[in-house]
Amino acid sequence: MAIKKYNLDSPTGLLTLLTLATVIGALHVGKEILLPVFLAALLSFVLAPLVVALERIRVRRVAAVLIITSVAFSLITGIAWLATNQVVNLSTQLPNYKDNLIAKIRSVRSQTTVKLDKAKEAIEDIGEELTEGGDADVEDNDTSPIVARWMPWLNTAPPKDVNDKDRALAVKVVELPPSPLNQVQSWLGPFVAPLTTSGIVVVLVMFMLVKREDLRNRLIQLFGTSRLYATTEAIDDATSRLSRYLRMQFLINTMYGVVIAIGLSLIGIPNAVLWGVFGMLLRFLPYVGPWIAAAMPITLALAVSNGWTSPLLTIALFIVIELLVNNVVEPWLYGASTGVSSFGVIVSALFWTWLWGPIGLVLAMPMTVCLVVVGKYVSQLHFLAVLLGDRETLAPHEQLYQRMLTSNDFEANLLMEECLESRSLMDVYDEIMIPALRLAERDRHAGLLSAQQEAEVIESSHELVDELASCAMSGSSDSEDSRTELSNRRILCIPVRDHADETAALIVEQLTTQRGASAERLTIDRLAGEAITWLEEHPVDAVVLVALPPLGSRKSRYLCKRLRRHDPDLRIIVALFGGQQLRKTQQRLLDSGADVVTTTLPETIKAIRQSHASAIAAQPHWKASVAASTTVDLANERR
Repeated sequence: MAIKKYNLDSPTGLLTLLTLATVIGALHVGKEILLPVFLAALLSFVLAPLVVALERIRVRRVAAVLIITSVAFSLITGIAWLATNQVVNLSTQLPNYKDNLIAKIRSVRSQTTVKLDKAKEAIEDIGEELTEGGDADVEDNDTSPIVARWMPWLNTAPPKDVNDKDRALAVKVVELPPSPLNQVQSWLGPFVAPLTTSGIVVVLVMFMLVKREDLRNRLIQLFGTSRLYATTEAIDDATSRLSRYLRMQFLINTMYGVVIAIGLSLIGIPNAVLWGVFGMLLRFLPYVGPWIAAAMPITLALAVSNGWTSPLLTIALFIVIELLVNNVVEPWLYGASTGVSSFGVIVSALFWTWLWGPIGLVLAMPMTVCLVVVGKYVSQLHFLAVLLGDRETLAPHEQLYQRMLTSNDFEANLLMEECLESRSLMDVYDEIMIPALRLAERDRHAGLLSAQQEAEVIESSHELVDELASCAMSGSSDSEDSRTELSNRRILCIPVRDHADETAALIVEQLTTQRGASAERLTIDRLAGEAITWLEEHPVDAVVLVALPPLGSRKSRYLCKRLRRHDPDLRIIVALFGGQQLRKTQQRLLDSGADVVTTTLPETIKAIRQSHASAIAAQPHWKASVAASTTVDLANERR
């Protein structure tokens, strides 16, 4: 996949950075206004499918919105009341657990004190040994000269000859008791802001659910109707991803909280319902939420139990459930990915927490999903999709080429071995190795590679082909038919032009040999006349001319004509790897004497399989043109 490059020195790049800085500043300054809007938008994504379901059974929209929002916010209020009741109950029971917790701390301390004391004594002995003799002339009761010099400055006590009347009197400020109005404000102050925000969120949710089509149309109009298709696609993509993610996360977190509450009640931990509710809510916080939820009941288990069984069972409960949810439940229920990489989740969690605090951590994942979708459809913000998205920025063949350029043989081998786990050796060569060689050919002909880089690519590619052959043979599960499908075939592989063609010819030779053929390969320094001389001494069933675009087609045509003049019945296969779009070149090769032109490895193996004498079909269309153009092409090749 091609990645768009951004030049920060250009006006467009600077404008993009300035716009991002302005948006971040606006998000920070407008926190009080934007937080209720974003929270309401997320809740509307969760509740909208329920409203639609009621509308399908002929319930009017306003009534459906009132029913759904009333049930949803009543459920939230009930959970909050239950959690508050449990907190009050726990606060009254905590003094009873104090003695038990202190006893456990003393038990742990008594077991570690002896070892720590021994370590401390050893360190003190070493220190005394290192400083032995340094203070031999100083008596224990004497004051060090340095200390004696600075003692008057450090002594803050007043001199004895100062009269009591000259001493400063300590002044104590006594505050007047607050007025009843101030007392009411101090009591209700912490509750006013959350209640106000909650009321605003409720109103916004109801408005968004009732006017959801109107809001969508206004958003499309904001981006412009000239890009109606792209805007609609982006909105639908973001809506489907967010709705599915939020619904599945709510379902998973609810199941998580119920299982935690049941498990803790079976273990005997007090206020199990409270910890289940906390587990459900805190799990909306990525990464840190589950462990914060686990810390509180584990601490309580230490306080209420006489032994260590309950704390260990509590720890095991959270670990087992977390492993099951992360590795089984979430992949099963989520299905398709949200499109955000693990790196993107971590970075977004840090960014939104820094920007909006704990609520920003809750909003981090949904906001990042929206940013990835925006980066996918807005070219100026494409870097967001690259940095935060889960799609591979480099294709496997591009990764291999990069590793060959840097002579990173270890990572190149690791990449190819990973690809071999899910693909056959032929597919790995055809989809990764040969496209990487084509990239090298493109850069070499463009003059972008140094002599050292060119040599490193050639050496790395040859070594990879040899090692992949051994890896594929050791883990091969091919049937007996596939290992003998080319038996009794005599094949000659001829690289057309340069070292990349030679590596591709080595791949063809390797694959045909593994399938039972008797294959030989010439080097690139062999001339056409030498190849014909070799064929006179070693008859073959087919000749495979291997070439990689962009160059090599002219020499391939010349070789086809020379080989056809030498043996009109010879099976000539031109493997023009990656030349699917070169229709004219393929036709010219056929006109020059080639029996078949292939563009992939599977096609080449199939053509070789048909190389026995009975499978060769006469192709008269090339015979008339070969003799007439051979002399001209030979002269051009010599020039």
